[in-house]
Amino acid sequence: MNLPETSQRVLEIIERQLRAQNEKGIAEYGQTIDAAQGYDWTLEALSECVDAMQYMSRYMLELEAEIKRLKSLSETN
Repeated sequence: MNLPETSQRVLEIIERQLRAQNEKGIAEYGQTIDAAQGYDWTLEALSECVDAMQYMSRYMLELEAEIKRLKSLSETN
């Protein structure tokens, strides 16, 4: 399917990340998700979402600090 450039790039990022996560999971647990047993998948997903919110919040703080720094630089010039 022909996708617009941004959509294609997003898809490539997601695919690359999915492959990396699968490799990491196999290395860490010695099995694929197909063989995994005994997990509460809803709770696992919720935990990952909470982690993602923390990571994004932290990144937002970094971006805010960078914006503040750049504004300060432009005001002195």
